[in-house]
Amino acid sequence: MGLGKMAVGRPGGGVFAVRGSCWRSGEARGAGAGGELSVSGTGRRRSSNVGLGVNFGSATGLQTRLPATTAPGPAMNILARFSLFWVAVIVAGGSLGWKQSLADELPTDTNKIESLTPEQARKLVKEFPELEVDVELENDGFYIRGHIFSHGLPLNGLTTIDAETSKALAQFKGNALLLAGLTSLDADAAKAFKEYRGAIWLKGLLTISDDTAKALSQHEGDLYLTALTTLSEDAAEALSQHNGELYLNALTTLSEEASKSLAQHKGVLPLSGLAAISGSVARGLSQYKGESLSLHGLATLSDEAAKALAAAEKWDGELLRLTAIDSVAVAKALATRKGPLKLPNLKKISPKTLTTLIEKRDVEIPLIETLELIPEPDGSATEDFVIPEWLEERQRQQRGAQAAE
Repeated sequence: MGLGKMAVGRPGGGVFAVRGSCWRSGEARGAGAGGELSVSGTGRRRSSNVGLGVNFGSATGLQTRLPATTAPGPAMNILARFSLFWVAVIVAGGSLGWKQSLADELPTDTNKIESLTPEQARKLVKEFPELEVDVELENDGFYIRGHIFSHGLPLNGLTTIDAETSKALAQFKGNALLLAGLTSLDADAAKAFKEYRGAIWLKGLLTISDDTAKALSQHEGDLYLTALTTLSEDAAEALSQHNGELYLNALTTLSEEASKSLAQHKGVLPLSGLAAISGSVARGLSQYKGESLSLHGLATLSDEAAKALAAAEKWDGELLRLTAIDSVAVAKALATRKGPLKLPNLKKISPKTLTTLIEKRDVEIPLIETLELIPEPDGSATEDFVIPEWLEERQRQQRGAQAAE
């Protein structure tokens, strides 16, 4: 069975790329309001090479196209008369595709399903074809991380779901349920996902109750709550018991107690929506012993917070949004870090602060000539920065690598 690839727009920005089953050889490309579609692959059955263009963003829009190496033939003429529905079934379903009984009830593009009964959900999880779904996660336009779900079920058009339907979807054997359209989720519906072992993507939830958080914590699989901007202390405590990766990329505030609770989480914990944290919150997070803690969104750092983070063994050390360091004490604290330290977007720093920072020889910073040397934070005389030989050699290699890109 050949594999194709479909990219469709998602709510809240970012991209889905869906690679679907295709049982005929060929290549297809099309675009529409829902995003762009690109399908390619070589099928098991030998047949004439036929290219399909499908617009999933509108009710109509069918193109056919042959590769330059193949002359038009009867197969293409017949296929050109097919309805969009049947073309979509061939592209997305293939020999493992939808049964006609289900296709008659629901749109071929599962992202257009706006409501599901428990019975429809049971049929859907049983008959849905294997698709790869590539999801880019963003936070305020800032790329965080991308994922490819080898067998995901995109249902981003659903805005509500009840417990029985959740229970039915929990029987899905693939590795991801994409439910970005849900704007609310009650505890009963959340609890029903306990039986599901794949990832659950809940991009649309802006808030969750403590009871819902407790119910979701029982889910054993990756959990994407990438729109939550706040989290109560009770909800944080509940989610800390979750078994799997926990994505809270949109949190903009975090209390000291919540930070202590989240530090108990054992899986990957991205908190890249935090632009600043207090020293007490940094100390709470420094106790994290899970797989990896990321704070990519930090745009400012106090002396106290820098000292706490530098001692955090499981912090990934990436300060991707920190553009200026205006404290020698901050640089001194960061320089003591034993793990990686990356400041790829550093723009402003004083000579003394820079000299202190590079005491950590493996720190990653931009080319020195791109930095703006600012007055010393303590008001002392600003002196020229002398580049050490070891740093000059490393930056020479850095220039070469950049030129080669």
